[in-house]
Amino acid sequence: MKNTTEWATIGKIVAPFGIRGEVKVFSLSDVPDRFASLKAIYLAPDYKRYTIRAVRPHKGDMLLLKFAGVNDTNTAETLRGRDVCIPTEQLATLPPDSYYQHDILGLQVLLLNNQEVGVITDIWTTAGNDVYVLKSPTGKQVLIPAIKDVIKQIDLIRRVMYIDPMKGLLDDDAVIDDPNDKSEQEDDE
Repeated sequence: MKNTTEWATIGKIVAPFGIRGEVKVFSLSDVPDRFASLKAIYLAPDYKRYTIRAVRPHKGDMLLLKFAGVNDTNTAETLRGRDVCIPTEQLATLPPDSYYQHDILGLQVLLLNNQEVGVITDIWTTAGNDVYVLKSPTGKQVLIPAIKDVIKQIDLIRRVMYIDPMKGLLDDDAVIDDPNDKSEQEDDE
Protein backbone atom coordinates (compact mmCIF):
# COMPACT_ATOMS: atom_id res chain seq x y z
CA MET A 1 0.00 0.00 0.00
CA LYS A 2 2.80 2.46 0.81
CA ASN A 3 4.15 2.47 -2.77
CA THR A 4 0.86 3.29 -4.49
CA THR A 5 -0.84 5.53 -1.94
CA GLU A 6 -0.54 9.30 -1.60
CA TRP A 7 -0.45 10.40 2.03
CA ALA A 8 -1.71 13.41 3.94
CA THR A 9 -0.11 14.27 7.28
CA ILE A 10 -2.78 15.07 9.89
CA GLY A 11 -0.65 15.12 13.03
CA LYS A 12 2.68 14.48 14.69
CA ILE A 13 3.47 12.29 17.69
CA VAL A 14 5.11 14.56 20.26
CA ALA A 15 5.79 12.18 23.15
CA PRO A 16 4.55 9.16 25.09
CA PHE A 17 1.92 9.88 27.74
CA GLY A 18 1.54 7.88 30.93
CA ILE A 19 2.50 4.27 31.44
CA ARG A 20 -0.13 2.47 29.34
CA GLY A 21 1.24 3.30 25.89
CA GLU A 22 -0.74 6.40 24.98
CA VAL A 23 0.94 9.04 22.81
CA LYS A 24 0.52 12.81 22.69
CA VAL A 25 -0.31 13.94 19.16
CA PHE A 26 -0.23 17.51 17.84
CA SER A 27 -3.18 17.75 15.43
CA LEU A 28 -2.56 19.39 12.05
CA SER A 29 -6.16 18.86 10.96
CA ASP A 30 -8.78 21.60 10.71
CA VAL A 31 -11.52 18.96 10.66
CA PRO A 32 -13.25 18.74 14.06
CA ASP A 33 -13.10 15.26 15.56
CA ARG A 34 -10.86 14.09 12.69
CA PHE A 35 -9.16 11.44 14.83
CA ALA A 36 -12.37 10.28 16.51
CA SER A 37 -13.79 9.36 13.09
CA LEU A 38 -10.80 7.20 12.11
CA LYS A 39 -10.39 3.49 12.78
CA ALA A 40 -6.67 3.50 11.95
CA ILE A 41 -3.78 5.78 10.99
CA TYR A 42 -0.40 5.21 9.37
CA LEU A 43 2.94 6.38 10.71
CA ALA A 44 5.60 7.76 8.37
CA PRO A 45 8.14 6.97 7.06
CA ASP A 46 7.22 3.29 6.61
CA TYR A 47 3.42 3.91 6.74
CA LYS A 48 2.76 1.03 9.09
CA ARG A 49 -0.93 0.80 10.00
CA TYR A 50 -1.94 1.37 13.63
CA THR A 51 -5.48 0.65 14.81
CA ILE A 52 -6.86 3.39 17.06
CA ARG A 53 -8.33 2.06 20.32
CA ALA A 54 -9.08 5.41 21.99
CA VAL A 55 -8.87 9.16 21.35
CA ARG A 56 -9.27 11.93 23.88
CA PRO A 57 -8.53 15.64 23.85
CA HIS A 58 -5.55 17.04 25.71
CA LYS A 59 -4.26 20.62 25.94
CA GLY A 60 -4.92 22.97 22.99
CA ASP A 61 -4.38 21.21 19.67
CA MET A 62 -3.10 18.10 21.41
CA LEU A 63 -4.80 14.72 21.55
CA LEU A 64 -4.03 11.50 23.36
CA LEU A 65 -4.18 8.39 21.17
CA LYS A 66 -4.11 4.76 22.24
CA PHE A 67 -3.08 2.24 19.56
CA ALA A 68 -3.70 -1.50 19.58
CA GLY A 69 -0.46 -3.30 20.48
CA VAL A 70 1.19 -0.27 22.08
CA ASN A 71 0.78 -1.04 25.75
CA ASP A 72 3.72 0.56 27.56
CA THR A 73 5.83 3.72 27.67
CA ASN A 74 8.85 2.09 26.03
CA THR A 75 6.89 1.04 22.95
CA ALA A 76 5.18 4.45 22.79
CA GLU A 77 8.61 6.14 22.98
CA THR A 78 9.65 4.43 19.72
CA LEU A 79 6.85 6.38 17.98
CA ARG A 80 8.04 9.83 19.15
CA GLY A 81 8.47 12.34 16.30
CA ARG A 82 6.61 10.26 13.70
CA ASP A 83 4.11 11.90 11.33
CA VAL A 84 0.53 10.64 11.60
CA CYS A 85 -0.85 10.10 8.10
CA ILE A 86 -3.94 8.94 6.26
CA PRO A 87 -4.44 8.12 2.58
CA THR A 88 -5.47 11.27 0.67
CA GLU A 89 -8.74 9.60 -0.37
CA GLN A 90 -9.80 9.75 3.31
CA LEU A 91 -9.47 13.54 3.42
CA ALA A 92 -12.64 15.54 3.88
CA THR A 93 -14.12 17.16 0.79
CA LEU A 94 -13.38 20.88 0.76
CA PRO A 95 -15.73 23.64 -0.38
CA PRO A 96 -15.15 25.18 -3.84
CA ASP A 97 -12.00 27.33 -4.16
CA SER A 98 -10.45 25.71 -1.07
CA TYR A 99 -7.36 23.53 -1.32
CA TYR A 100 -5.18 21.34 0.86
CA GLN A 101 -1.58 22.48 1.28
CA HIS A 102 -0.28 19.35 -0.43
CA ASP A 103 -2.33 20.35 -3.51
CA ILE A 104 -0.70 23.81 -3.63
CA LEU A 105 2.91 22.84 -2.94
CA GLY A 106 4.83 22.29 -6.17
CA LEU A 107 2.45 24.24 -8.40
CA GLN A 108 4.05 26.24 -11.18
CA VAL A 109 3.04 29.91 -10.88
CA LEU A 110 2.46 31.92 -14.06
CA LEU A 111 1.32 35.44 -14.82
CA LEU A 112 -1.83 35.79 -16.92
CA ASN A 113 0.43 36.19 -20.01
CA ASN A 114 2.01 32.77 -19.20
CA GLN A 115 5.30 34.30 -17.99
CA GLU A 116 6.80 32.01 -15.35
CA VAL A 117 7.09 33.42 -11.83
CA GLY A 118 8.28 30.29 -10.03
CA VAL A 119 7.28 27.12 -8.19
CA ILE A 120 5.58 27.07 -4.77
CA THR A 121 8.02 25.58 -2.25
CA ASP A 122 6.38 26.51 1.06
CA ILE A 123 3.26 28.04 2.58
CA TRP A 124 3.45 30.46 5.49
CA THR A 125 0.33 30.76 7.62
CA THR A 126 -0.23 34.29 8.90
CA ALA A 127 -3.04 35.94 10.83
CA GLY A 128 -4.57 37.60 7.76
CA ASN A 129 -3.91 35.18 4.92
CA ASP A 130 -1.49 32.49 3.82
CA VAL A 131 1.63 33.49 1.91
CA TYR A 132 2.97 31.30 -0.89
CA VAL A 133 6.76 31.06 -1.02
CA LEU A 134 8.03 30.60 -4.57
CA LYS A 135 11.43 29.80 -6.00
CA SER A 136 11.85 31.80 -9.18
CA PRO A 137 13.63 30.45 -12.28
CA THR A 138 16.66 32.54 -11.23
CA GLY A 139 16.64 31.01 -7.74
CA LYS A 140 15.24 34.04 -5.93
CA GLN A 141 12.58 33.70 -3.25
CA VAL A 142 9.28 35.35 -4.16
CA LEU A 143 6.40 35.87 -1.71
CA ILE A 144 2.82 35.92 -3.00
CA PRO A 145 -0.18 36.62 -0.76
CA ALA A 146 -2.90 33.98 -1.06
CA ILE A 147 -5.71 36.45 -1.71
CA LYS A 148 -8.35 36.53 -4.44
CA ASP A 149 -7.05 39.88 -5.76
CA VAL A 150 -3.78 38.12 -6.71
CA ILE A 151 -4.63 34.42 -7.24
CA LYS A 152 -6.78 34.24 -10.36
CA GLN A 153 -6.93 30.52 -11.17
CA ILE A 154 -5.66 27.23 -9.77
CA ASP A 155 -5.54 24.29 -12.15
CA LEU A 156 -4.66 21.15 -10.18
CA ILE A 157 -4.79 18.95 -13.28
CA ARG A 158 -2.12 20.96 -15.10
CA ARG A 159 -0.42 21.80 -11.74
CA VAL A 160 -0.50 25.54 -12.52
CA MET A 161 -1.55 28.66 -10.62
CA TYR A 162 -2.24 31.89 -12.51
CA ILE A 163 -1.70 35.19 -10.73
CA ASP A 164 -2.26 38.87 -11.44
CA PRO A 165 0.13 40.59 -9.01
CA MET A 166 -0.70 43.98 -7.58
CA LYS A 167 1.64 46.86 -8.41
CA GLY A 168 4.97 46.52 -6.64
CA LEU A 169 4.62 42.82 -5.79
CA LEU A 170 7.04 41.51 -8.43
CA ASP A 171 8.89 44.69 -9.38
CA ASP A 172 12.65 44.17 -9.53
CA ASP A 173 13.24 47.33 -7.51
CA ALA A 174 10.95 46.20 -4.69
CA VAL A 175 12.92 45.57 -1.49
CA ILE A 176 12.01 42.72 0.83
CA ASP A 177 13.37 42.96 4.37
CA ASP A 178 15.32 39.80 5.06
CA PRO A 179 15.96 39.34 8.80
CA ASN A 180 18.95 37.14 7.96
CA ASP A 181 20.67 39.74 5.77
CA LYS A 182 23.59 41.13 7.79
CA SER A 183 24.47 43.83 5.20
CA GLU A 184 21.27 45.79 5.95
CA GLN A 185 22.06 45.77 9.66
CA GLU A 186 25.59 47.06 9.01
CA ASP A 187 24.24 49.91 6.84
CA ASP A 188 21.97 51.02 9.69
CA GLU A 189 24.86 51.38 12.16
